[in-house]
Amino acid sequence: MLKGGVLKGYFDFIRAEYGQEAMEECQEHTRISSKDLVDREFYSTEKNIAILTWISDKYGMHELQKAGNYTAKNLGGLAHIVRFANIKFFLRKAKENYEDTFSFGKVSVLTDEAGKSANVIFKDCNVIEESCIAWLGAFEGFMEVTRTKGSVEKVKCQVKGDEYCEYRLKWE
Repeated sequence: MLKGGVLKGYFDFIRAEYGQEAMEECQEHTRISSKDLVDREFYSTEKNIAILTWISDKYGMHELQKAGNYTAKNLGGLAHIVRFANIKFFLRKAKENYEDTFSFGKVSVLTDEAGKSANVIFKDCNVIEESCIAWLGAFEGFMEVTRTKGSVEKVKCQVKGDEYCEYRLKWE
């Protein structure tokens, strides 16, 4: 399960990127009304899968990265607070923030000794490739929000057979 704020973030992205008509089409196709979603309430992961799959089918897999980025940068109070933090602070809170928003999977963060990179490991968090791509965009969004110059790459994928998903963040 995941909190409604994430789902609403994807609908907001669709409206901002493709217009109100596209958002209404997605809601009709997925049978999810953004008006009925409550930010702090939990909803089934099937709703998340339905929205991400709709974006991918309609606009292409590459748009999921943009959707994740947009959602990460527009998560209400969290996005505002993170703007005053650095990426290291954000990563220290990543596990706690994930567990507050999602009720499945495990997240761990490994930082290097020099403090210029980190690997974020997701175990049993992604069940479709669309979710993996959205997370890649979300990490890019978190770096932007914290004004961190750097890069994000996906180095392992549980959906494709690896033991877990792993994202490597590097910064200056």
